[in-house]
Amino acid sequence: MDWLWNSSRTLIVCAALALAACNDSDNPPDTPPAQPVTVLQTNGTHWIRPDGTQIVLKGTNLGNWLVNEFWMMGQTHVPDQCTLEATLTSRFGAQENERLMDLFRDNWITQRDWDLMAEFGLNVVRVPFSYTLLEDDSNPKHLRADAFQYLDYAIEQAEARNMYVILDLHGAAGSQGREQHSGCQGRNWFWDGGNGQPASYYQDRTTWLWQKIAQRYRGRSAVAGYGPLNEPWGTDAATLAAYIGQLYKAIRTIDADHIIVLPGHNSGINAYGNPANAGMKNVAFEMHFYPGIFGWGQIGYGVHRDWLLCGPTGVTGVCEWRDRLNGLSTPFIIGEMQPWTGQGDLGGKITRATYDRYGSFGWATTNWSYKVFTNGGGQGAGTWGMVTNAGTQEVLVKANTWDCDNWDATFATACNTRSQSVRVGGDGSERTMYLVVKSGACCAGSLDVVLDSIGLINDATGEEVVVNGGFGTDAGWTQWNISGAQAFDFNYTANTPTAGEGAALRVSGGADNNGGIYQALRLRSGQTYTLRGAFKDIGSQPQSAWAEVYLVAAQPQSGVDLVGSALPDLDYATASVSDIEALFRSFGTMDYDVHLDLKHWLTSATPPELLRKLPVTPTGLTLADNGTSAQLTWNANSEADLTGYNVYRSSVLGTYNLLASGVTTPVYTDNTIVDGLPYFYVVAATDQDGDESFQSAPVRIEGEPVPIPGTLEAENFVGMSGVQTETTTDAGGGLNVGFLDPGDWFEYTVNVQTAGNYTVTYRVASEPGSPGGFNLLANGTVIDSQSIAATGGWQVWTTITDTVTLQAGEQTLRFNVVGGSWNLNNVTFTTAP
Repeated sequence: MDWLWNSSRTLIVCAALALAACNDSDNPPDTPPAQPVTVLQTNGTHWIRPDGTQIVLKGTNLGNWLVNEFWMMGQTHVPDQCTLEATLTSRFGAQENERLMDLFRDNWITQRDWDLMAEFGLNVVRVPFSYTLLEDDSNPKHLRADAFQYLDYAIEQAEARNMYVILDLHGAAGSQGREQHSGCQGRNWFWDGGNGQPASYYQDRTTWLWQKIAQRYRGRSAVAGYGPLNEPWGTDAATLAAYIGQLYKAIRTIDADHIIVLPGHNSGINAYGNPANAGMKNVAFEMHFYPGIFGWGQIGYGVHRDWLLCGPTGVTGVCEWRDRLNGLSTPFIIGEMQPWTGQGDLGGKITRATYDRYGSFGWATTNWSYKVFTNGGGQGAGTWGMVTNAGTQEVLVKANTWDCDNWDATFATACNTRSQSVRVGGDGSERTMYLVVKSGACCAGSLDVVLDSIGLINDATGEEVVVNGGFGTDAGWTQWNISGAQAFDFNYTANTPTAGEGAALRVSGGADNNGGIYQALRLRSGQTYTLRGAFKDIGSQPQSAWAEVYLVAAQPQSGVDLVGSALPDLDYATASVSDIEALFRSFGTMDYDVHLDLKHWLTSATPPELLRKLPVTPTGLTLADNGTSAQLTWNANSEADLTGYNVYRSSVLGTYNLLASGVTTPVYTDNTIVDGLPYFYVVAATDQDGDESFQSAPVRIEGEPVPIPGTLEAENFVGMSGVQTETTTDAGGGLNVGFLDPGDWFEYTVNVQTAGNYTVTYRVASEPGSPGGFNLLANGTVIDSQSIAATGGWQVWTTITDTVTLQAGEQTLRFNVVGGSWNLNNVTFTTAP
């Protein structure tokens, strides 16, 4: 998984009423291709076939296949592929390492994956790979004997399905960034030099490698383009552009035809200028857009609405990028995006709207990522994968005496883990699953719990699939023991759960017992079931006992515990070869949980109504501050399909939390405020399609001015333009200001106690540095200017110290951003000595 770019790390808070806001068609043309693949070219901002017809590329990434990212396979003991291969080599030898890596690759992506990608309606696959797949790292500038076997395989599989491939060098020799997805976490030798070699050594090897790739695949129709360097962000934008310009020329000496992708910097593409002016032909720019993730707002509907529909002004968001690419007359590829994670039922619709919006500009798009396996398995609210491993050991309900001694609850209100809706992973076939009721006690304690009214109802048919969930007898249930002794009373009536229905199951035992009961169920994969039940702690010893409900794929075995994990998390420094082999082989055979809602919307002939026409933004918002309450009023909307209003509040301007939803009249009173604290409010309208308008202009209750001497927390600005906040890892935590572009500003109201000189310290972070930095103004007059040196990371913090002169009294301090790409956590003023 890779990072984001967002308008030179700027918040795109963008106001249009439909996807057609910028006078572009709602749907991309001709997707997927109607004829066999042919070598693609560029024409203006479009990707085209040799006959001049436009093609819009809609696809995915094969992440974790040919360069490992261990979060994508449920493994935490290894930070990167370098470490994995070094560990396997030191333990088992180089030949065994090669065998195990091939075993992994042969199973991570198989025929069923290529078939599924085609079934999702995709027509392009971006293939991230490491240089070590092709180049013999122990003999630089020499190809491995098996160098092209996996890239050849990918191209052949794509060709067979009329799909294209984009070859993406995700990890270059020396690593072109410090992230683990560059192959070796923390290195950045590609730009800084390392291991006794200058940067030019690694860059020369990469140039050589791309010439070998071009020699292999020139003229190959299914190769849509070459992605020469993924997220090469370990340097500044100008250095990146200069190297890519040289690499472009080297590739063109071998291959004059294939499209070459120019990778954007995390500060954007401006350093390249116009490719035509540099003599570049048949190129496309690449950026990675992750609204809602990595500090770019919050996961949810709103951040995608603002980005895709160009914000309240109609000129920011994607429209800003459309205008920029039109001005350069150059095509575009969003090499990575992730619209569905955490979105639940909205995920498929938002993803379809995103592909359609990008496609309306002719942009190619590949999501990150096709396949992600997790320890728990299953899609949940939407993991990163179009497919994930089915939840084979899923904890549905859990309560324990640590969290809620003497509990008495329904499964829907369990104090630790609770699920009301259970979606069975898979592709739609019927499968056997096991409903397991498990309880136990540890730590010299005791167990005494009661369960009743257990059910699992098929939402589509209304059928109850659990046999004898009301107990009275043990019919339908099998007892199962892991350790210790447990007593089961299936006809217990003395002290049943409040939400129970008559006789219940009582499970009791002394110290160190663990086990339960289970029954086999025939469930339909892809189907949703409603879980019900109740349980009660009637005398377990505090801090010792638990009761849980699982849905698992394998029949419980005596003496074998369930831990709620679908995958073993191996320690490769100690795991046996057989355990490693078993895990790697399982990646090719595990049942999939296919994101069926995503698949439906990506292949539907009719796009969803979501994000096509928004309600009108509410106007006239006013606020009456009554000290302990705030009354909001606004002008009523007149849409026929209006469903109401959402009211948002925050102590930080621009970052709002939902305060009330479904408000049916244009008035709301907030009775939860604290006198003297600052509050900001906005209102949005909602409609029957599930859309929400852009937020109204904010109103605020002013808090007390920040006293000086004192500290300004960066996120507590009272006015701003183009600014975002994100969680900081700096000392003290909280939020920092970031995603800054030249021309942005943010300001604070302060009260200077005494006129005079003050020592000012700024806590700043910047991965590339910012020579322009900022100006600090007091009541409109510049009192300080600072450039910001590179700190080595967006959350690598340092302090800048200077002296400023301030007048006494209440006033406005304003930061004007001169050079972007820096973060600010806080500013402290102390009386100068």
